[in-house]
Amino acid sequence: MTLLPEYRAQLHTAAEHRARRRTPTITRLWPVAMSTAVVVAVVVVAAAVLSHRHAPSAPANPSPAPSTASTAPLTGMLGVFRRPQTEADRQTWVPGFFATFASPGCRAANTPLQCSLRLDRPLIRQVVLPGSGYRVGLLPYTSKGKIAGVAVTWRGPGIDYLAAGPWSDSTTIPPGLTALRSRGLMLSAYIAQGINRGVIVVPDGVGRVVIGPLRLADRSVTRRLAPTAGATVVVHDNVALFELGGLTVQNLELRASALRRFFVQGSGQPCHLTFALYQLTAQAHMVWLAPDGKVVNHALIQFPVYVGTHHPPPSSTVREPNCPATG
Repeated sequence: MTLLPEYRAQLHTAAEHRARRRTPTITRLWPVAMSTAVVVAVVVVAAAVLSHRHAPSAPANPSPAPSTASTAPLTGMLGVFRRPQTEADRQTWVPGFFATFASPGCRAANTPLQCSLRLDRPLIRQVVLPGSGYRVGLLPYTSKGKIAGVAVTWRGPGIDYLAAGPWSDSTTIPPGLTALRSRGLMLSAYIAQGINRGVIVVPDGVGRVVIGPLRLADRSVTRRLAPTAGATVVVHDNVALFELGGLTVQNLELRASALRRFFVQGSGQPCHLTFALYQLTAQAHMVWLAPDGKVVNHALIQFPVYVGTHHPPPSSTVREPNCPATG
């Protein structure tokens, strides 16, 4: 499963949100509890300027407009798309990259594949995960009259707005439905020190998702031989929420000298960060189980995990050029 960094999309999204709140600089970004992050899924990265906007409300009690695309491959795979669209579905947050794809300047950016993609609004669905406070948006998009894939959005406790969508980079959600059918769509984020959470979208017939013990893909950054625990989670409306713990510098026995190339964000003074976040690639075996416990699919997956630490060693962060060599 190609579940690598949807992080670039998330950084764009987080950057938009900070601009909207008039946050002045990156060095004053959220403390530990505010996620910048993850994920996971399964998807692709476009250099587009994202803008926050919500899908416009439809008139009272309308019938959803028929989709112009052939929806059978998607609706046959995910039952959540077979239920009627609700007002809550229509209010699902729509990431700004869809507006970018439809803009006159898209082709000038030399991204012809993305420029053909359009959001299928009648198919938008929002899944509320019981007891968690999290909402996951499923936003199908089309290309040349056919369903091409599904973008995933996520918000809730510790998560502002995260999105993974139809990018050109094969390390994130691919433009087709093959990955959704065989490996799911995954999005993950940093929640607090040692804790990542994520969501994964899976086809009908999957009752539980098991993410096996995690190992870091780059062994040069760790001294640890034993893997870190995974998770087993229940599926609700084709979506499962998972949590991974023990993701600390100490528990993973990370080498401070090797962390610099994994640094993604920090907070504090420009020359003295009081918090740093590192994105590392993890590997795990994933198993899908039917409601009766029968194994219906398994795969080796790769996805980002986020490790945060207070008072990071200066050598492990990227600092401004005018900062002293030490301190």
